[in-house]
Parts: sequence; C-alpha cells; structure tokens
Amino acid sequence: MKSKYIIISIIFLVALVVIVTDKIIEANKEINMSVVGDILLSRGVGDKINEEGYQYPYEHVKDIFKDKDIVFGNLECPIYDESNPVYKKPQIVFKADSSNTIALKDAGFNILSLANNHTMDQNSVGLMSTMNLLNKTNIGYIGAGKSYGDARKPYFVKMNNTVIGFLAYSVFPPEGYIFSPSRPDVARVDFDKLDKEIQMARENCDFLVLSFHWGNEYEFYPSEYQRELAYKAVDSGADLILGHHPHVLQGIENYRDKYIFYSLGNFIFDRQIQSGTDETIIVDLVINDSKVKKITLHPIEIKDCQPTLARDNKADYILNRLKKYSEEMDVVIQIDNNIGIIQISD
Repeated sequence: MKSKYIIISIIFLVALVVIVTDKIIEANKEINMSVVGDILLSRGVGDKINEEGYQYPYEHVKDIFKDKDIVFGNLECPIYDESNPVYKKPQIVFKADSSNTIALKDAGFNILSLANNHTMDQNSVGLMSTMNLLNKTNIGYIGAGKSYGDARKPYFVKMNNTVIGFLAYSVFPPEGYIFSPSRPDVARVDFDKLDKEIQMARENCDFLVLSFHWGNEYEFYPSEYQRELAYKAVDSGADLILGHHPHVLQGIENYRDKYIFYSLGNFIFDRQIQSGTDETIIVDLVINDSKVKKITLHPIEIKDCQPTLARDNKADYILNRLKKYSEEMDVVIQIDNNIGIIQISD
C-alpha cells in the first residue's frame, strides 16, 4: 500500500513541476535587442568592401549581435546591381551590390529601416531591388513600400510570447526624385496622421519601436522639432524612439518612462571631416512585460569604415560626451569598465 502512495506522490510532484515549468516559460517574455545608427555600404565603405570582402564592416562587432533576438539599423543606401541614379550630385548618390544583403544577415541584422533621404538614390527600381533582396535574405524592413500606403505599414515580430512592432518615417524627402503616391517610395512624416498610425500599430503589438530620420547634421543636441515629434509619438503609444541622420551622437531622453535616442550617429560609414562622425554606440536593450528593463551602451569608434569597440580613454570620452548631451533629460548613465549603463527606474 505504501508503494502505491509513493507512486501517486511522485506522479503528483512530476505534474506539479511540469505545471510550474510551463508557467515559468509562459512568464519569460524577455527579448534582447541591439540597435545601431546609419549603415552606408557605398562610396568609401564600398571601396573597402571591394578590397577586404563583404564581411569586413562587421568583423569587430558581430559578436555583440550573435545572441540577440533583434538587430536593427538604418540602411543608408539602396542595394541594386544596375545603375539608375536620381538627379543630384553624383558624390551623394549611393548604392551597394546585392551580396551585401547576405553579409548583413550573417552579421545578425534582421530588421532595417529604409525611411531616409538616400533610399531612393536609384529611383523606384533601386528601392524595389532593395526590398526584394531583403525579402530573399529574410531581413525585415520598415519605412518603404510599393506605394504611399504600403510604405507606412508597421512590421511585427512575434517571439517569446511578445509582439514587437516597428514603424519608420523620414522627415526629409528623397532628393532628385518626383513623388507619386502610387509609386514605390519611403514613408515620410505626416504630422497630422502620425498619432493615428501609431495608435493603430500599438493596438496590434505589446511594444512599439519608432525610427525617425530627422534632425540637423553634425548637431549634438536635438532640435525643437525632433523633441516635438518624439513627444507626440510617445503620447500616441510609442515605447521606444530611435533617431538617425545627424551623423553624430545626440542625447538620450527619458520621457514618460519611454526612452528617446535622438541620434545614434554613424555606424558603418566612411571617413568624414566633422568632429564626432567616427564616434557612436551600440545600444543593447532588454524588453520584458512591454517595458525596457535594461539598457547597455557599447562605445564604438569607426576605423577605416569598421565599427570597433572603444577601450579605456576613448571609451570614457565617447560615453562622457553622451552623458553631457543627455544632461537635464532625466537619464542617468553610469560608466563601468568601458560600458555605459542607463539606470532604469522601476
């Protein structure tokens, strides 16, 4: 009789462990994400890729991305093997060849914003090529589409019982290109429609990320319009704001417990003369229960078109500059062993 009770007890305990384990798995909604700034694979970077190979730009940073659920950046050029340039100065007409999509995927990137002023550098055919190649490589994209409406659609990723939504907009229209709502194009900011588009996207996800291509080039502080747009986005339902275009780092703001990265600066870029264009960060975020739980900042310096982890004095310099830019914006950055950590309020 005792053995019968022992067997029943064991079965009960096993069942209890299974139930508890299932609850732990269900409760674990943690998502790890890395985000970066502008990715240029043309001009000087294109020359280095031709010399060193397609993996060259990512060699010193890919280990940071390897265990992440999401790796996000702003692709600052079309990917297109032919040539159909728009009408503007040739030195600022960009494109990269198709093998770059495989290298991006191998490096860890799985979502890219196309909402910027260079995506249309090879006209509609260049954009269509870019979207088709990213689809083939299984890299998601936002902020561009086959028409005005298509470009504004959110992109959703479901993992670990959580749905992450993405939207992207450019403040700047593409140069040298005539807009038509029925042609492929990037999503441009429509201030009057922004709140409704954000609200609709937020209703279909647990956490919403917005990418804005905005701000003044080489300025270390956000403009009033950037802040107005960011506040409107957060008030409408955005949980995280990622900014690009100024080519330098700008400050980080905590607004209503949502984090705004006004500019992540360059990430993969060729040499620029202006101060700060070769200094950037990789931002690691932990998202759980629809909130940012942890933010880690990896200081990066760009050397010969390669983002490289900064060390010692250089790391402290980049992070302390970022602290200065973020003053009076309710963000506290601690620096420890070449890493920045943002204190998250519970």
